Amino acid sequence: MNSNIEPINIFDFDGTLTTETWPKFWVWVKKFGYSGEQRNDNLEAALAQYRKFHTGNALETFFAFFNDLLVDNNETITYEELMEGEQYIQYNLGVVDFLEKSPTKNYIVSGGLKEFLQNLKIAKYFDDIYGTPLHHDKNGLISGIGKIITDDKKILSIRDILKKNNRKYNNCRNVYYIGDGYSDATAMRFIHNNGGKAIFVHQPNKNDEFYEHNNRIYQTLNADGMVDFACIADYRNGSMLSNILLRQKEKKHRRRFF
Repeated sequence: MNSNIEPINIFDFDGTLTTETWPKFWVWVKKFGYSGEQRNDNLEAALAQYRKFHTGNALETFFAFFNDLLVDNNETITYEELMEGEQYIQYNLGVVDFLEKSPTKNYIVSGGLKEFLQNLKIAKYFDDIYGTPLHHDKNGLISGIGKIITDDKKILSIRDILKKNNRKYNNCRNVYYIGDGYSDATAMRFIHNNGGKAIFVHQPNKNDEFYEHNNRIYQTLNADGMVDFACIADYRNGSMLSNILLRQKEKKHRRRFF
């Protein structure tokens, strides 16, 4: 560590710690005849149809679709049904080992379902987890989805983390934010502009169907110079990302990495 200020790592979840951007907490939609283990044409078609009759941006209508499956059908799900999705999660190389041995304070700030993330086996390695809350009925069953963690709410979450660490609301020195997509842009900019580092991670496989899509995301985020590091989402000991997160590699990377 090269700073007297205690280091903090803030991670997005899907696509950052995991190999896929598709959230696995939707597995319970099988209760309504859909397959939620992965992105699929049937579910995408249902989402497209839903968006024809509901207003909001892509993220808002995405969560609203799943919320309304419960609310409109007057249905609930158990935590056992919610957590069934954990078995389908594949973490990026070295994630669990890195978190087990990490000397830094680590947090998750995600648009994903907070209670799902809090009940994962790896949750114990994080000092706190921020996400979209669930609604519950009087019996404690899950009955709906609360207000989603939008870009602005991610900033509020980061400020709460700073406050918990006895910092001013904008003191991001030695704070690293690790993300993989457009939804991380506002958080990355806030961290970068307030003394911290923004890290963009991507999958190693150039044959992946989302490879070019992710490349475009990086180019957009990096256009105004807010990406401090860009590398493969490989957390194994000695990897570029591991060295960065352990504060062992401070040289900025501005090259095209895809």
